[in-house]
Amino acid sequence: MEERFDQFTERAQEAAVRAYEILQRYGHTQVDTEHLLLALIEQPEGMIPEILEHLGVEPQAVRHRLDQELQSRSRSQIYGGGAAQVYITPKLKRVMDQSKVEASKLKDDYISTEHLFLAIANEKNSAAARVLAEFGLTRP
Repeated sequence: MEERFDQFTERAQEAAVRAYEILQRYGHTQVDTEHLLLALIEQPEGMIPEILEHLGVEPQAVRHRLDQELQSRSRSQIYGGGAAQVYITPKLKRVMDQSKVEASKLKDDYISTEHLFLAIANEKNSAAARVLAEFGLTRP
């Protein structure tokens, strides 16, 4: 991913790295909003599970639903033992851009996991936002 991570908090950087690891776990070649949302939910002692619980949503239920979504996608076939080229989807690029806007709105200097979460919820055409909507989490 070619994003400028110097604008991200340490936890947001960890989530981005974790999204790449999740991509590998599922055998995908495009990092998408669902990978990032799952990374945010799986983050040990992270804010996003706390936020979900505060909103009355069980983080493990969202995690399970994201797992189903990611498993339904085709796995890439990598031949010759080499690594496939990994791409960031246009949806995830928009989320990264929107996270900067979210940080600016809240007068924060750095992009945090909360800004990423808000931006994911804002990306209406993504499976991640649809999963959140299934749990009643939408943005006006």
